Amino acid sequence: MKRSFTLFFVSFLFTVSMAVAQPGGARMGTGGMSMGAGQTGRLYGKILDSTSGKPLDAVSVQLVSSKFDMVKKQRKDTIISGMLTPANGDFSLENVPIMGDYRIRISAIGYVTLEQKVSFLSAEVQQKLMQAFASMNQPAADGKPAAQPNMMEVLRKAFGGDMSQMASMADKDLGNFMLKPDAKMLENVTVTANRPMMQMGIDRKIFNVDKSLSASGSSAIDIMRQIPSVNVDIDGNVSVRNASPTLFIDGRPTTLSLDQIPADDIQSVELITNPSAKYDASGGTAAIINVVLKKNKKSGYNGSVRAGIDSRFRPNLGGDINVRQQKVNLFASGNFSMRKSLGWSDIATDYAPTGNLPAYAIAQDVNSSNRGFFAFGRAGADFFIDNRNTLTLSTNIVNGSFDSEESNYIKYDTLYAPPTSSTTRRLTESDRNFRNIGSSLSFKHLFAKPGHEWTADVNFNSMKSDGASLFDNQLLDANSNPKGNPALQRTESGTTSTFIVAQTDYTNKLSNNVKFESGLRAQLRNFSADNNNFIFNYNTNGFVLLPAVSNDYEFTDRVFAGYVTFTGKVGKEGKLGYNLGLRAESSNYDGKLVSLDSGFNVKFPISLFPSAFLSYKLTERSDIQMNYTRRINRPSFFQLMPFIDFTDPLNLSVGNANLSPEFTNSLEANFSQQFNNNHTLLVSTYYKYTTGLLTRFQYKDLNQVSKDSAIYNTWINANNSQTYGLEITSTNKFTKKFETTTNLNFYNASINSENIQQNLNNSQASFFGKITLTQRIGKSNQWTLQMNAEYQSKTVLPVGGGRGFMGGGPMGGGSQAAGSNGFVNPNYGADFSIRRDIIKNKNGQGYAGSLTLSMNDIFRTRIYDATTSSAFFVQNLTRRRDPQILRLQFNWRFGKMDASLFKRKNMKGEMEGMSEGMNMQ
Repeated sequence: MKRSFTLFFVSFLFTVSMAVAQPGGARMGTGGMSMGAGQTGRLYGKILDSTSGKPLDAVSVQLVSSKFDMVKKQRKDTIISGMLTPANGDFSLENVPIMGDYRIRISAIGYVTLEQKVSFLSAEVQQKLMQAFASMNQPAADGKPAAQPNMMEVLRKAFGGDMSQMASMADKDLGNFMLKPDAKMLENVTVTANRPMMQMGIDRKIFNVDKSLSASGSSAIDIMRQIPSVNVDIDGNVSVRNASPTLFIDGRPTTLSLDQIPADDIQSVELITNPSAKYDASGGTAAIINVVLKKNKKSGYNGSVRAGIDSRFRPNLGGDINVRQQKVNLFASGNFSMRKSLGWSDIATDYAPTGNLPAYAIAQDVNSSNRGFFAFGRAGADFFIDNRNTLTLSTNIVNGSFDSEESNYIKYDTLYAPPTSSTTRRLTESDRNFRNIGSSLSFKHLFAKPGHEWTADVNFNSMKSDGASLFDNQLLDANSNPKGNPALQRTESGTTSTFIVAQTDYTNKLSNNVKFESGLRAQLRNFSADNNNFIFNYNTNGFVLLPAVSNDYEFTDRVFAGYVTFTGKVGKEGKLGYNLGLRAESSNYDGKLVSLDSGFNVKFPISLFPSAFLSYKLTERSDIQMNYTRRINRPSFFQLMPFIDFTDPLNLSVGNANLSPEFTNSLEANFSQQFNNNHTLLVSTYYKYTTGLLTRFQYKDLNQVSKDSAIYNTWINANNSQTYGLEITSTNKFTKKFETTTNLNFYNASINSENIQQNLNNSQASFFGKITLTQRIGKSNQWTLQMNAEYQSKTVLPVGGGRGFMGGGPMGGGSQAAGSNGFVNPNYGADFSIRRDIIKNKNGQGYAGSLTLSMNDIFRTRIYDATTSSAFFVQNLTRRRDPQILRLQFNWRFGKMDASLFKRKNMKGEMEGMSEGMNMQ
């Protein structure tokens, strides 16, 4: 009773004295505790390994208070505060009531749990306060009751006049805690993967690749098929909410494409549907897909090897290894695969009559095959200079070679009496080689204050490719026999580019509830290409260069950006969160047509891109969020370059140097509900409005090769486009062995091109659905079955088209917006996988190996079917590619490691991923 009175009295003294000493509730500089707000303080310290003396990360620190339950007539433990330690082993428990005795409980897998009593006030200080209070509370000499003691005088007397000592009591350093390894636990520890397939955050979805069976032995494209909101067509083109996303690797832009990234090298994929001002403003309506590559920091050595083969007898091999010793962590991986791709297309185009030209039709029957190899290598090292400074160097090399063959039977029919018909067989043989080398250097510094850090990194990519194509156009008679000599055309092309991104970011936690972030970014891209076209001359029996349709060109693209964001919480419980940001970007192109000795320059001045995120925690399991962002989509060099591309005589294209960027304003609202540990729901509504829409545009002009009129495809700025929709994503674990991930997206996309032509609009309500089913079988879950399926209803052809119009022919004058009146018809598909765990670990618990059998498009239903209409023609394109490929894959994991550190690192990786996803960064 005496001790409780003392604690209550001391708490009261602190409240009153600090309110007097800090008018208006001013914040002290010690730990950011709001002294005027009441009886709260901060407890902090550091967790170390008792053997090595090194800091431990991902250690659970809990502050426990024991209270008497009057109903149950027993004491009950209540967790007051808690956290997982970062890499430096520090912990800080904020807003802890000063009044009370506590126990700190420290635990980590592989270590003996440590528990001890802690409090803000030592027994000595409590005794001094009691004595000071007693001495000032003595009755007066005349026997009258003692006067109320002066609180400030009591405190001064107890602390010997040193008021700073009093203030420091509310910001207490508990010192270092030494955890001892648990030898018994290490002997029997079994490492298991407990992360769900999908982790949902307010601003992103995190997809854990190790949960995807069908992705094993394939590329990142196959992973994208399983990610909610992401749609992949038969050519591997990816779209999110009907727009092409921006691809990042490890948080930075890249020149790699998804088919160049092996699935087995990916740890997770993050989908950010509405990026804040912290991220690159480029992309317009596009989301960001961030591919996180595998890299861990487990002590000892560990790795995996894998091998597989598909039903077309194309093998793949790969492996990775990680070695950590003291302050150096080395990692490396490599993959080699051979590929064979088959495709079938039917193209029917009906042309309207123009002037003196009658109506006619072109039907194309196309078969194609592509063979080649692909190799990917990656290596790097982390240098832990000390507990607060880390230097990372990594590099990757991509190399590949592909040969393709295509046969195209083109039937030309006039539609007047008497009708005439002709057939041309067009054979194309192409070969292409490419190489990409990328390197990155990163430095990270942690300041002594938690949440205070500075990072800087430089990323460099160099790409080179070259290839040649031979077009053999042979006119056939009614019996499909050749008529005359074939028209032969040859193209030779090569490209080189360098891509450099330098970025620095600074983060500082200004107070318990406010975080400040800022950064600068510079991007430089140099690109050069040569494109030479030849035609075969039978008089000289050789190919002759056509200078009029050949060119060398080069360009330099520069983008400079800076941003600031403030992230914080409002209210005592911090239920209301906010993120306010502003980004500034400018860019310019310098282009040159080398062979014509002509150049052009396009500058886009500084533009501002604000973003605002608000979130509110309704309950412990539910949140709502609203956000707004402004973004930009700058025309690419190829859209700007005023050079006619004659590579494909049936598909001519030319850029437009007068293009302007398009700007997009995005609004999004989200509701997240976790019903229990097995069921979660995320409901999103979104609206995107784009002005100055970049869209394809068609006009008629003279074909400088055939000397006939032809349709040219170029780019212009249309009025606007808008997209709005409702998206529902859920993860459900119905039993311990059966779980699902479901994504439904109902949306409407419309394009307004009335600035080009009156009543030129296009709008379509659409639906997209995707589901992943996972079933485990057996007592030890050795068997795992997984099915992925998706359905896409009729939708507007993605803005910008993305596909060339494969028809062409002699036409009159006129023009038309190509992307403004096209649709993709409904399509659907399903993939199936089965995995069997094999090769038990030495301790008899868990498995080190697995065999996976998978098949894509099991019902042969993935068919791309698009219809496009204009004043010139109506065209229908149907394509099928690589259905029902069977793939068998073997994986084996090995290693000798500190199992406790392995678990802690996995926990830390999960914590970092979720903190990125669940918090507004």
